[in-house]
Amino acid sequence: MNTNILITRPEPENALSCAFVRQCGWTPVPLPMMSITPLNSPEQQAAIRSQVFCLDEFQFVFFVSKNAARLALEYIDECWPMAPINTQWIGIGAGTTELLKHGGLPAISNPGNTTEQLLEWLKPVNMRHSKVLIVRGQGGRPALADGLEAKGAKVTYLELYQRSEPSYTAQDLLFLDPFELIWATSAEGVENLTKLAQQHNVDIFHRPILVPSERVRRLSAELGWQKVICSNGADDQSLYLATKDLLGRT
Repeated sequence: MNTNILITRPEPENALSCAFVRQCGWTPVPLPMMSITPLNSPEQQAAIRSQVFCLDEFQFVFFVSKNAARLALEYIDECWPMAPINTQWIGIGAGTTELLKHGGLPAISNPGNTTEQLLEWLKPVNMRHSKVLIVRGQGGRPALADGLEAKGAKVTYLELYQRSEPSYTAQDLLFLDPFELIWATSAEGVENLTKLAQQHNVDIFHRPILVPSERVRRLSAELGWQKVICSNGADDQSLYLATKDLLGRT
């Protein structure tokens, strides 16, 4: 049976997930719920390059998303003919880590998919006085930095992009293809979708919505979503397995 799935990732991940969904035999309905814009003014790029040239000063570099990894790899390739060898590269989530590996960095990750699981995984690691760089977008969650600083690390941010809420009209929603369930991969994406549906009086809150973590599941329920399923990961494979399980039960 064909299933239409609303894909809410930002681009370019949205197009990649849509292609994956088609390979699974389902029909994707793209509706990005977040826009990613690289910081690209001359002043911003100069400041970023200055930080990237200092990568060898950090014992640990964390990448919080695929967008952070993708943009950072471009700067690293430009600034470092060979990446620093005494730095531990860590991606949050399987997709981010695989992207880093594909880009030539020997990245590792914890078995889980959330910041909280990553911090739990790092409990045995002595990070006191370690210099840590967190690669992210502007204004991200402070949970990772707070947790690392509690371990005695000195944390610096490298911010490469800004997130914004996309603008859709009632007509955009009217002509959207029908869908039976939703893939939502971040709390901000769920919040933006909720606001959009409420703004245009679109009743989709009874549709199953797959979210990446228990934190986002709780938030979604508080926002009024009636059937929230935790996929235990924001990567396509985790969402695929959760979708297969859901469809097998319906």
